[in-house]
Amino acid sequence: MNKNMTFGLRIIALVICAALSAAGFYNPGSAKVFADGAEELRGVWVSTVGNIDYPSRQTTNPDTLKSEMTRILDNCKAMGFNAVFFQVRPCGDAFYKSSIFPWSKYLTGTQGLAPDGGFDPLEFAVAEAHARGIQLHAWINPYRITNTASDNPYLAKSNPAVLNPNLVMTDGDGKMYYNPADSEAIDLIVRGAEEIVQNYDVDGLHMDDYFYPSGGFNDDTAYSYYKDEYPDRDAWRRSNVDRLVKTMDERLHAIKPAIQFGISPRGIWANKSEMAEGSDTNGGGSYTTIYADSRGWVKNGWVDYIMPQIYWNIGYAAADYSVLCDWWSEVVAGTDVRLYIGEGAYRTTSSTLPAWTGDNGTNELRTHVLNGRANPNISGYCFFTYNDFIENSAIYALMQELNGESAEAPGGAVMVNGDADNSSDTNAAGGETSPPPLVDESQAAPGGGNGDSSLSSSGDVSAEPDGEYKNKFTDLDGYWWAMDAINGLASRGIIKGRSETEFDPDAKITRADTTVLLFRVLGKSAEFTDNFDDVYPGKYYYNEIGAAKALGIATGVGDNNFDPDAKITREDMASLVYRVLHSEGMITSIPNTGVLNEFSDRNDIYFYARDAMAACVSNGLMGGYGDGTINPKGYASRVEVALIMWRILNKL
Repeated sequence: MNKNMTFGLRIIALVICAALSAAGFYNPGSAKVFADGAEELRGVWVSTVGNIDYPSRQTTNPDTLKSEMTRILDNCKAMGFNAVFFQVRPCGDAFYKSSIFPWSKYLTGTQGLAPDGGFDPLEFAVAEAHARGIQLHAWINPYRITNTASDNPYLAKSNPAVLNPNLVMTDGDGKMYYNPADSEAIDLIVRGAEEIVQNYDVDGLHMDDYFYPSGGFNDDTAYSYYKDEYPDRDAWRRSNVDRLVKTMDERLHAIKPAIQFGISPRGIWANKSEMAEGSDTNGGGSYTTIYADSRGWVKNGWVDYIMPQIYWNIGYAAADYSVLCDWWSEVVAGTDVRLYIGEGAYRTTSSTLPAWTGDNGTNELRTHVLNGRANPNISGYCFFTYNDFIENSAIYALMQELNGESAEAPGGAVMVNGDADNSSDTNAAGGETSPPPLVDESQAAPGGGNGDSSLSSSGDVSAEPDGEYKNKFTDLDGYWWAMDAINGLASRGIIKGRSETEFDPDAKITRADTTVLLFRVLGKSAEFTDNFDDVYPGKYYYNEIGAAKALGIATGVGDNNFDPDAKITREDMASLVYRVLHSEGMITSIPNTGVLNEFSDRNDIYFYARDAMAACVSNGLMGGYGDGTINPKGYASRVEVALIMWRILNKL
């Protein structure tokens, strides 16, 4: 959507849509007419922290808990909501039977105290929501343990934070959090989410906008182990949050492929004054203040949907609602990640700004929903929070007006970032399977099928693994053919594992990492005076990419951007390698593209990459898969990149 489109032009666009389409149009009476089977998320958050929405008072009485949940769901149905986001872990606790986290104090009044009669609020909520045709998403706050320091002494003895205090960090106010840098803490959080998806018929697993504390915490000890790998501490912190999000996505979909995993981050990712890709705003962004790269999660396909909390009004100077909606719309464009807008219903009951008071507030929310329906990249909305509709009858009636025509909530996980291609990697959400093993990349027999076998780590690589081989990483079963390469590079400090014992071989690698690795292998550097606009000083890859640009090796993706954090395809990896080795005089002959004829998908190779891929195949740096394909559009994995770098090193 054009960022300069005024509100008046939006209305004109809606009128044009009315003339062109009978499937959906705006009129004062019914807002938008939805065709049968149309999808739009119409969600509402039901908050339990501080007993905002549920329960109204802490109790162990199951009848009270049942009647309140029934009333909430009846009202949601009456307002036309088709999805409820029920907060089931507000503070390292549970509104469900958990073997990991204690019962919430916000439920029964005492952490660890169960409701009477074995009542399970989540089980009840799922059944009752589904009976009304409403999706039920389990909403967790991942890191928060206490909402105030005064709660610290009252944690249940069974609380993981009590049993494992080494996993805990505190902020400047004394509130407790699980340490985002601790692998055990990440595993604990993910196992807690897995438990929900395994034991309850929830439609989704939802995380909110709390990640690192905003300030006043000490992570010096944890950072000391990683400062060489991450000279930029902020980048290290973001990588820790990324690891949680990526792991959550993978492990939840492995359990339930159709589960919807999404996050509702801050409405501002970063301001344009901070980051070139940021929004034209002036507020607290998640990227720099709480180390949450919500834009990156979308681009990497680690979420099925993103639900930014855009709780401001149209025209608000610091954070204009329309500006942010358009910015997020551009972020999801070209991806399969759904965009839902987080709306601030609470503004109509608490704000003193003129835009939100009286009829103005009602009209503001109406305009938000209608503008979202006019944007093809916006798939729905979610309101914070339920109780505001009970306090303000005007917005209760507004939802009945806007949702007069029924629509289904989108269901199931989405295929993200190329997963629908033949090049996709393992993706439980979509039932995809991994590409065949890289058998001829491994030199399964000396001199067989992939060029000069002397480029492997030990000359000839036998068809069977060496029984005496001892490797550093424990997750390389089935990758015996790459173990020498991985450990050889690791021993030289060229690559590192995800941890001391895990290499994560199938994880995809970025354009920046590939460039850095290639320059490390070759020992190259160059003076440069400028860099790509999206490669920032302080980034670990800044010097290598700047040098690559100066040498004419890195050509970018247009508009002086390099897109460093994007995954790199196999044909782009080959192109980078070929340009570097050609400039170094290591590849001098004209590539014979005839060597590509053995691959059934050779026509999928873009014209610009054909010489590069042919050169890499001819020189034994790259090969195909066991099924006769070379998979040019597939994203390169860590193990593939390690192997090609090791072969280059040996060629030197």
